[in-house]
Amino acid sequence: MEQKRTIRKKEYYCVADIQRLLGIGRSSAYKLIASDGFPYITVGNRIIIPSNRFNEWVDKQINYKGGIDNG
Repeated sequence: MEQKRTIRKKEYYCVADIQRLLGIGRSSAYKLIASDGFPYITVGNRIIIPSNRFNEWVDKQINYKGGIDNG
């Protein structure tokens, strides 16, 4: 039986969660977090990403070229 790796629904993600969700490495995750517009807060030395804001950010990154007729 095949096991699926899942992340249960959380209110907040850590950097490791973002890595797993997006399938990227640690340095790429930190570069992404440092980019303009990426939603995160710091608590002490920890980087915390609100899951609802992350999901909104992902939705804004989707490019719909050629797939939708708006007219």
